[in-house]
Amino acid sequence: MAIPHLIPRTDATAEQLASATNVLILGNSLGTDTHLWDLALPTLAAAHTIVRWDLPGHGQAAVAPEDFTLAELASAVIAMADELGISTFDYAGVSVAGGVALELALAYPERVKHSAVVCSSPYFGGTDAWAERIALVESSGTVAVVTTTPARWFAPDFPAKDPGTTEKLLSMVAATQDAGYIQVCNALGSYDARPFLADIKIPVLVISGEVDPAATPEAGAQIAHEVPGARQVIIPGTSHQAVVEKPLDVARTLTDFFAE
Repeated sequence: MAIPHLIPRTDATAEQLASATNVLILGNSLGTDTHLWDLALPTLAAAHTIVRWDLPGHGQAAVAPEDFTLAELASAVIAMADELGISTFDYAGVSVAGGVALELALAYPERVKHSAVVCSSPYFGGTDAWAERIALVESSGTVAVVTTTPARWFAPDFPAKDPGTTEKLLSMVAATQDAGYIQVCNALGSYDARPFLADIKIPVLVISGEVDPAATPEAGAQIAHEVPGARQVIIPGTSHQAVVEKPLDVARTLTDFFAE
C-alpha cells in the first residue's frame, strides 16, 4: 500500500491529544491547505480539540513518493492519529477529504465516532474526467487552473462580495505543488464509493452546497440515501466551498451532528 505520511497541525499538546475525548480531525479539498477551515474554526474549536492535515503536495506537506488512493489516505489519517495517541475521533472533510470521510467510515468504524462528508460525492467522474486538468497542470502548473476555479468553487455573487477570502483560496491553488495536485487528481479519478455506501455502519452527515456544480446536492443525496441512517443538510446560497462561504452555518451543523 502507498500510505502517505501526514503531518498534523494542532494547537494541542501531546498529553492533551492523548487524553482528549473530543478530537475532531479536519481534511481539505484539492488545491487548498489547512487554512480552508479558518473561518469555521472558532466555532468548531469551542467544542473540540482540533487536528488538521494537508493533502500530499499541498500546504506544508511533501509530495508523496508514489500515487495513492483515497482508501490509502484514510489509512494515513489513522496512522497520524496513532502517532498522536488519539484512539477515537470525529472527522469532517471537504471534497476529496469528504471521500476520505467515507473510506474512514467504512474501514475504521472502531476509531471514527461520526464522519461528515462536506461538499463531496461518492464518485468523481472516473479517470477520463480528470485527464484534461492533469494535462493542463503538467504543461502549465497549478497557476493555470486558478482562472477556472471560481466558477467551480463559489456561488456567483461570492467573489465580488468577499474578494479577500476568494483571493486567499485561489492563492492556495497556485501554491500547491504540481506533482501533489496531479496525485490527488489521479486519486479522485480512481475513486468510487458507490459499491460500499450501504456497508457503512457509523453515523454519517452529508453537507452540500445548494449550487455546487462539482459535488452536486444530488450526489450528496445519493450518499445520504445509501448509507444507513445518514442524512443531508443543504446550505443555501453556497457552492463547493460552503465552509468559507457560510462558515458559521457549516460549523454549527457539524457541532450539532457531533454532539448526537
